[in-house]
Amino acid sequence: MTLPSELARTQIYLTAQQQQQLSALAKQQGCSSSALIRSAIDNFLHTHHPQERLAKRLRSAGAWEAKAVRPSVDELRSEERSF
Repeated sequence: MTLPSELARTQIYLTAQQQQQLSALAKQQGCSSSALIRSAIDNFLHTHHPQERLAKRLRSAGAWEAKAVRPSVDELRSEERSF
C-alpha cells in the first residue's frame, strides 16, 4: 500500500480494548485503523479550533433574516449545538 507523501508516520498506544474495537470498526467500514484515527483527529481538531468555530458563527449570523417563519428561542435552545 502506498501512502500519500503528505502523511507523517507516528506511533500511539492503545489499550487492548481500544485496539479490538478499532480493528472491528475498520473491518466493518472497509478501511484501515489508521484512516479511522486520522478521521477522528480531523473531527477533534475541527471542533476544538477556536478560529473555525468563530468563522462558523459569523457565517450563520443573520441566517434567519430571509426566512418567513423563524424558530422560537425555545426551539433554538432545544436543538443540539454543533459548535
